This record gives sequence, C-alpha cells and structure tokens, in this order.
Amino acid sequence: MITGFTIKKVEGAIDSQESLVKQMFPKMTINIDGVTSADDKLKVEYSFFADYLDGTTKESKSVGHIKLSGDIDVKESKEAVSAILKKWSESSQLPVPLAEEIINGLNFRCSATGTLVAYSLGLIPPMVISPTKVQESKPAK
Repeated sequence: MITGFTIKKVEGAIDSQESLVKQMFPKMTINIDGVTSADDKLKVEYSFFADYLDGTTKESKSVGHIKLSGDIDVKESKEAVSAILKKWSESSQLPVPLAEEIINGLNFRCSATGTLVAYSLGLIPPMVISPTKVQESKPAK
C-alpha cells in the first residue's frame, strides 16, 4: 500500500519558442529508478518525463520537456518486501499489482504537478485520463 509520494526535483524547459504553436501532445515516460527497503517499507525512486515534439516523424524537433523525480513510500509485510526486492534484483520489475498502483498514482500526481509547470511554459498539460494496466513481460526464448 502506498503511504507517501514525494517530488524532489522539478525541471521544465522550452527548446524552441517558435515551435510552441506546432507542439504535439507529449510523449510521457515513467521510469522506476530503484527500489530499497527498511523492514516493512519500500522506497521506490522514480522519474517522470513529458517530452514535447513539433511532429510525429523522425525529423521532428524538440519543443520542450518536463521532468519530475522523487520517491514513493510503500508499506507491505516483511515477506512481501523480501519478495518484491528479490523480483526487482532479478529482473528490474515490480509485481504487476504494485506496478499498476505506482504507475497510476504517479500518473495522477505527476500530471497535476506537470500541468502547473506546463502552463507556465506554454506547453500542453501532460494529463493521463485513463488507468494504466500492466502486463507481466515474458522471458525471451
């Protein structure tokens, strides 16, 4: 269960003032950068990116970006924490239910904060409307 969200760093920049009128909806990426523990608590470090381009082709130019990073506190049983850390150390993946909870929480929190940053820069708000579903990746054969 998520018990806390912290945004530790906020970055935003315009790369091309002239291209603001041609900006497309941002490409958004969430990275889980690390997972650590203390007893029955996990600390999940994350980075949220919203990258703005002036088109959809390979030749598209950057209009700007927003980056938020921080950590999430998660409380679980000691056994669950051990299992989560084992899975993370083996595959850099979280269990699907926890990954979905974290991604959807980050989409909400980072979209809200990112909207304020986007507004001040003249960028389209990085809003995620629908819940995200995660599928377990299959090992390569």
